[in-house]
Amino acid sequence: MRRTRTLGCLVVGCVMVGSPVGATAELKLGYVDLSKVFDGYERTKASDDGLQKRGKQKEAELEAKMAELRKLRQSLELLAEEAREAKIREIEEKAEDLQRFRASTARTLRRDRDKMARQLLGDIRKGVAEYAKANGFSLIVDDRSVLYGTSVHDVTDEVLGLLNSQATAKAAQKAQ
Repeated sequence: MRRTRTLGCLVVGCVMVGSPVGATAELKLGYVDLSKVFDGYERTKASDDGLQKRGKQKEAELEAKMAELRKLRQSLELLAEEAREAKIREIEEKAEDLQRFRASTARTLRRDRDKMARQLLGDIRKGVAEYAKANGFSLIVDDRSVLYGTSVHDVTDEVLGLLNSQATAKAAQKAQ
């Protein structure tokens, strides 16, 4: 209820502020499916690919460390009692290193993903603002804030097209 009242006040405020007394100003509204734009944005796909590559590299490193630990455990059975204790300590240290590596890798990848998402959302917001200004919109909101809206007001595909064309142009410039 409070969000609806706030949006209503915002829209009424835009109409009142945007138009001089006695004149009628056209209020152009739109909404964007932000998650669809985020998922369909070419830079999101490229960033996801980069994160996946790094994740696979780290996974390969983890597998190598786990294989080394397995070999150490297997060789433990063949050792005499004195050598066995030293090997047990080595195995425990390797197991702790493995856990630290796993936690550190997960933390780093999560931090990188969050940073990437913030940057992409910033780019998307700039793209929405550019689209709105270029097309005379008074207000564009995220579709999650819209309780009802006709498809006429949905500008998701247009914004996504603008963002992807800009991303393609930047990639082409970078390649040259």
